[in-house]
Amino acid sequence: QQRVLIEMGSVQIEGLRCPAEIMHIAKTLDAFWSYDYGAQKAGKPGLHALLKSEQHSDGFFVSRILLSHWNIRYIMAGQICLRFNATGIADPDFVGGIPDGATELGNEVTWMLGARPYWMRKQPDGNIYAPGEAKLIYGGTLLLIEDFCTRGTGFKEAVERIISNNPGVDILRLDPVIINRGGLESIEVPGVGRFKVLSVVDQRVQDWDASECPLCKAGSKPIKPKATDENWRLLTTSQV
Repeated sequence: QQRVLIEMGSVQIEGLRCPAEIMHIAKTLDAFWSYDYGAQKAGKPGLHALLKSEQHSDGFFVSRILLSHWNIRYIMAGQICLRFNATGIADPDFVGGIPDGATELGNEVTWMLGARPYWMRKQPDGNIYAPGEAKLIYGGTLLLIEDFCTRGTGFKEAVERIISNNPGVDILRLDPVIINRGGLESIEVPGVGRFKVLSVVDQRVQDWDASECPLCKAGSKPIKPKATDENWRLLTTSQV
C-alpha cells in the first residue's frame, strides 16, 4: 500500500492509492452489490439492477450508503483531490457535486481545493436544476464532481443545463469520480466537448440492453436499486 500526503493550504490528509481498499470499504458498508452467478446456477436467478440509462446490470453501487459517514466522505474527497492535483490543472473557482449522489462529496472537494460552491439540485421530476449565476458567467472556472460513472447520463445532463443557464462558464474538461463502473475513458457532451473521466477506482460491471440481457433470459427480474430502500434490500437478498 502506497501512502501519500495531500496538502491543501493548512490541510493535510493521509490517503491510500490502493483501489482495492476503496472497494473493501464499499463492500463492508453494503454499498456495493454484484450478481451471484453461482446462485443462479443453483436455481436462484433472483433480481438484477435496472440503471438510470435503462440498461440492465450485474453490479451496482449506492453512494448514499457509501458517503453517509463523514469520515468516509472525507477520504473519498481527498482521493479525488489527489487525482485532480496530479493533472497540473489550476484549481477551479467553483466546484459542484452532481445531485443527489455527489452533492455532499462536492462540498468536501470544494473546501479542500479552496473553491466556492456551485449548488445544483434534483427536481421532483428527476431532472437536474442548475441555476444561472452572474459570478459563473463572467470568467469563472467550474469543476463538476460525480460519485460513480456508468454511461455519463447524469453528467451530460448537468453540463447541458449549466451551459444553458450560464453560457459563459468554463467547465473544466474533467469528470472526477470515485468509481468508474462503465469503463468510459471520456464523456462527449454534444455541442460542448469531451470530458476525461478521472477515477479513483475502475471497477467494471457488465450492462446490457433489455432485449439482450442474459440475466433476464435466465429468469432474473430487473429492479431499480435506488427507487426505494426496500428495492435495495430486495436486490441484495434475492439470491440468498
